[in-house]
Amino acid sequence: MHLDFLLPRVDRLAADGTTEVLHNGGLLGRLLRQPVTLLARDLCSFALFEAANLPRHRRRQAARLHARLSAPYLHSGYTLAKSGGDYGLWWWDEERLTPLVQALPGGAKRVLVPETLAQPKWQSWRIVRLRQGYEAQLWRNQSLIATAFRRDRFDAPSWSAFVRLQRAAEEAPALPPAPLDLPIAYSNREAFAPPPIELNREQSAWLAGGAAAVACLSLGAYFYGQGATLAEDGLELEQQTQAIRASTPQPEAVRDMDTNQKTLIAYHQIEGRTNPLTSAGAAIGILALHELTPDVVDAKDGSLSLTLKYQDLPLIEELVEDFETSGYFYEITPRADAAAKSLILDMKVRESAEPLVPET
Repeated sequence: MHLDFLLPRVDRLAADGTTEVLHNGGLLGRLLRQPVTLLARDLCSFALFEAANLPRHRRRQAARLHARLSAPYLHSGYTLAKSGGDYGLWWWDEERLTPLVQALPGGAKRVLVPETLAQPKWQSWRIVRLRQGYEAQLWRNQSLIATAFRRDRFDAPSWSAFVRLQRAAEEAPALPPAPLDLPIAYSNREAFAPPPIELNREQSAWLAGGAAAVACLSLGAYFYGQGATLAEDGLELEQQTQAIRASTPQPEAVRDMDTNQKTLIAYHQIEGRTNPLTSAGAAIGILALHELTPDVVDAKDGSLSLTLKYQDLPLIEELVEDFETSGYFYEITPRADAAAKSLILDMKVRESAEPLVPET
């Protein structure tokens, strides 16, 4: 099955240089696809490369190497056609065809395909009548195994010579079959599918580098979003803290205390009223009072780990003291990760926070 509007322009090139338009191309095919030129059978040579005994992932590579090394022309163009576990190799003389193809519209961008690949598939022996000449073919499981071309019609001796060359083939008709006039099979992927993209080593390296860059950008955007979310949460918690602090009556003794002591007492009053904040929320709240936001919060059963920026190191003693006097945490251990340029606070969480009682 094919979609006609996706077909490219299709021409047939004969050995004498004449061309015939077979399909003008679909609406999108003319815009998106390169034109296809079907090469007359007498412009091409065919051979079967047996690759079924090779590892599956090495077969096409081996067939491509064989096509380059065994080309019958000094400057050969070639294409591969899958034939079961093997490959059919088609060659043509580029020195002869290049001037003919470049004379066609869009010649420099044309895709060259042997006209045999544009024929309907078959199961056994047949003879095909071409525009100029005849082609004997042997097919197996709809894969082309062998082919031979003659200007004149196949007679009994020429047919017998073609049959004798085929190994392990099914029994052939004693006399040449009647020639078939075949239409163009636009559903054949070997002839009309978009050509595969083949990249050299440098192009592959650039593609891999681009993919890695996109992955890094995506990962960076993800962590940036996570950091922005934590920053918003910390700001919201700080705003709630300030609002509750403003509406909470303070005892006379608290008003006379040091500013840092007042901050911690206000925080504990917040903890009692929110009923209750988690240990992670309490830790973020303490950091928010110092205008800090953690890059990573790792809360586990009975422990909490906060990752801060490396430049927050001068505040470490004050932070440790605030966490210890909060009543929520104990055994606070700061450590620095120089490689990641980060500061990490590891601490254990009490089962229930003890309220802070100011000294009188």
